[in-house]
Amino acid sequence: MRQSARTDVKKRYCIAITNQKGGEGKTTTAINLSCALAGMGHKTLLADLDPQANSSGIFANPDRLELSLYNVFSGTSTLKEIIVGTEVENLDLAPSKITLAEIESAGVNVDAPYVIRDAFQSVPEYDFIIMDCPPSLSIFTINALVAATHVVIPAQAEKFSIDGMTGLRNTINSIKRRINPDLAIAGALLTQLKPNTVLSKTIMPVISDFFPVFKTSISEGVAIGESHLARKNIFMYAPESRQAKEYLTFTEELIGELEA
Repeated sequence: MRQSARTDVKKRYCIAITNQKGGEGKTTTAINLSCALAGMGHKTLLADLDPQANSSGIFANPDRLELSLYNVFSGTSTLKEIIVGTEVENLDLAPSKITLAEIESAGVNVDAPYVIRDAFQSVPEYDFIIMDCPPSLSIFTINALVAATHVVIPAQAEKFSIDGMTGLRNTINSIKRRINPDLAIAGALLTQLKPNTVLSKTIMPVISDFFPVFKTSISEGVAIGESHLARKNIFMYAPESRQAKEYLTFTEELIGELEA
């Protein structure tokens, strides 16, 4: 991984990686953004708020974890108690496991939207907290938006990706209006992009009608899928791949937007 010179950030950033549609690249973006930030020297926490635990599975075996974010939501453990280290320097993980899904079925209490926001107050040592959200408007997505300073929306340049944009924008605006007035949309990140196709050229301007779009996009390619199978981030699996270079450039662009 090409190292960028570390620059101290002005504040701590909590970034929700979210899209109510599945298959848009949320988990891939959460993993590789976290690793890129850590590689730049920023102390980073990846919080896996998806009961599918795909982010967690890159760094640990969720089935073997005694503690996870389930314990934070159920009030049986603190966030500090469930955080585990990873093989990536400067990167820690707040893992998920399938039991997290039981939280929603157990019923929602009045404090439910604030669990993650309150938990993050106990870990001021992190420069960045990246939240991988489930592909639904669940209590976990709401928690992420309540806790977040910024939102990144991974999206493919295809028609079905556009269909959920209105609902996502309305959800973000509702959280901003009612609970988290400081919440900001950092932008949409186009993923699995097939450059120079008619569809891409047609859809990109439509997405920009909903959200600002990052200049950097992530190309379609086999390296991403192969890295998942190998349980590696893209920088460890294929550091010279186009996607590794694009995720690093995206991270640099994001920091520039946040610090502007």
